[in-house]
Amino acid sequence: MAPKRKVSELDGSDDDEPSLGRQVLPVANLPADFNGEPLDGMQYLFMVRRDARTLPHVIRVANPYELQYEPIVAVAEASMSQSNQSFLPSEEWRDKFLKRFRNFRKNAVQPTLDVQRPCQRGKVLPDKREREYWWAFLAGRPHAEWDPPKKPRPNKLDKWQKQAQYSRGMRSFSPEQSVASLDYDEQPESERHEETWQLNGDGEVELATTATAQSLPTPGDIPAYQETQIASVNAGPAGESEVDFAKPKPREPTPFLMQNIDHRYALHLLMYFTYWMNIQLESRGLPFTQLTLTHARWIFALLAHVDDYLSGDEMSLLRSLARACMSLLKDCSCTPKHEGDSVASDGPMDTASCWMIITAVIGVWGQRDLWMDAEAMLTQ
Repeated sequence: MAPKRKVSELDGSDDDEPSLGRQVLPVANLPADFNGEPLDGMQYLFMVRRDARTLPHVIRVANPYELQYEPIVAVAEASMSQSNQSFLPSEEWRDKFLKRFRNFRKNAVQPTLDVQRPCQRGKVLPDKREREYWWAFLAGRPHAEWDPPKKPRPNKLDKWQKQAQYSRGMRSFSPEQSVASLDYDEQPESERHEETWQLNGDGEVELATTATAQSLPTPGDIPAYQETQIASVNAGPAGESEVDFAKPKPREPTPFLMQNIDHRYALHLLMYFTYWMNIQLESRGLPFTQLTLTHARWIFALLAHVDDYLSGDEMSLLRSLARACMSLLKDCSCTPKHEGDSVASDGPMDTASCWMIITAVIGVWGQRDLWMDAEAMLTQ
């Protein structure tokens, strides 16, 4: 049986430098930074072995076929950038917008200390599943329209309770008492009237007035101040005959309202906005269906409360929202905003709002394929 070798007798470990072959010829012992001309073969071998250690062990030869595709790709990208220049936002605008939107998301989700909340009784927001109430809430309608009082439930009586009430009511009815109480000669109080007689100029007796109890007032009995009030309400400025009702002011996404909305709540409301966009595209200008800049600000604020990592169904909701904005751009119902318009105006949803929503969905959640969808939709 062959004896076992000791550990010290084994070959070098993996940490040792790879050998460059067995040394047969003598090599000069020179410093590592020697840079002079070799005087003999030993110095030459030292310099060769030193330079060989600095070379890579594996090298790659350049593929000559790769050079054929580079000019074609460059020309294709240049033509695509020129064709999309008039439709899609520029790369500089996208990068700057995404940088600011990410900072806005960080500031929106962090808690704010030492803020005085207004004292308000009742609900602050409509129920999450009440889509029509949310439309009224965003439009600035009164609290009673988007949070109506619940109707009281009628008391359900059992069958034996109804029978007991019916039998008790029949026993309380007495035919003798009811017949005896009927008096046809006596008039009820509602039909009694008082007559006043007086003498006229010829000395004849005539009926002056007849006052019936609980009678309705005549037009002459209406006070004069009521007529003046009605006239003042009907008569508007400059002779107009219609009452000028104040238009409700839409509600803005304030921090007090947004702190009551979490990730799931925000996605649910964004689904409502996608539905309302599709309704606007189908209605073609019907009243009370057009989205405004206030709705765009709500979408922008809700996107700030959506988490970074989403499931497949949640990502589908955001993609549907982005495609609905693309449809609004194609439908030309979004009018461009003029320079003279104020930021707080409540005009129709413009192209800038649609592009901000699309860019936020694509940039923050990595849906870059939607740029190709936007290009194909706008170039049709």
